Amino acid sequence: MNARLILLALLVTGCTITHRSQDYACTTQADCAMGRTCSGGFCVVNGSQIDAPLHIDAPMHIIDADLCPAACTSCDVASKQCTIDCTDSTSNTGCTGPVVCPAGYNCDIKCDVTNACRSNVNCTNAASCIIECSGSGSCRGLTCGPGSCDVQCTGQNSCRTVDCSTSCACDVNCAATGSCSDTVTCPFGCDNGLGCSSQFSAECSTCN
Repeated sequence: MNARLILLALLVTGCTITHRSQDYACTTQADCAMGRTCSGGFCVVNGSQIDAPLHIDAPMHIIDADLCPAACTSCDVASKQCTIDCTDSTSNTGCTGPVVCPAGYNCDIKCDVTNACRSNVNCTNAASCIIECSGSGSCRGLTCGPGSCDVQCTGQNSCRTVDCSTSCACDVNCAATGSCSDTVTCPFGCDNGLGCSSQFSAECSTCN
């Protein structure tokens, strides 16, 4: 084989090899041979792009920030909206244990099952909470934080012990027979008999 054919074979072979070698990895220009430039962590031929396709060294990982918090039956992460539906026994087992609104979320907590949410409902770190206590005997030990809190006690004998004393706006509607039978603590001057109202004065509705 003459020199011209050998050269042609080498050129063809060089054009068909597309894998990237760690032999061309670099951190500074000094790591590269003459005629190559350190670019993107690899020594490339001057004036060209990286001369091989990228290799994926590890599998893609799901971004945890895109997942609903475990407490939520469903949610919208972008707008920080969380629904906790006690009728969905697959994810909340009927809310027989403590129910906690994730920090910074606006929660809609549906205690619509008999005796749901009787092991405390905690909204102390929530942006806001709407708590629907329509199940008979539902909701005991409800605690709201500085966000707005709306508690609808429409289930018979629901809402035993509610504390929204630090809320910027609190409404506790004791509509059903036997509801709010224990202490309901409202922001100062915002109680309306058994429950609370954010409508009494400007001091009862101070949320930004």
